[in-house]
Amino acid sequence: MALTKDERRALELARDAIANRRDAYICHALEYGIAPVHPELKPACFRLLRYITAAFGIEPGNEGFELRDWQKQNGLGGRDWDQQRADRLAWIDWMLGKPLPGEAVKLEWREKSDECEESEYCGRRFLLTWADWNSRYVVTEPDAAYHVIAELPMNRRDEVDAAIVAHVWPEA
Repeated sequence: MALTKDERRALELARDAIANRRDAYICHALEYGIAPVHPELKPACFRLLRYITAAFGIEPGNEGFELRDWQKQNGLGGRDWDQQRADRLAWIDWMLGKPLPGEAVKLEWREKSDECEESEYCGRRFLLTWADWNSRYVVTEPDAAYHVIAELPMNRRDEVDAAIVAHVWPEA
């Protein structure tokens, strides 16, 4: 799911509210917890609400429909509150781009120069530079003061994407 920076921030705030039990529902967190407190995120919150209701196939005026109802309709009923919270958090993680356990992520790299490529992952930019002086790849995050994510020997180019995923999702 391609998210704007504001949509990503709104989902991160909703995830935090649900994980810390300040809210139980994604839509409620977006509409009543985040949008009023962060008016700059209100348009993003309502775009996400439209996405979620469309994903559930919710008819206008039937806003009482929730994940539990969808789970029952799809043979996944009987989940307790803790399981439903975990399901909501997993869905937010999926919307944010977190890979599923064991899922390999392949980034698309664009050449910036003869010695540098650029890619984006989960709303963040990364640069892959060939360090001629020591025959290594250096992965940096330019929007984080060019923080070095990884240095890999030239024969380990295939590990660059995994290093970035591990940096963005250290608990994955």
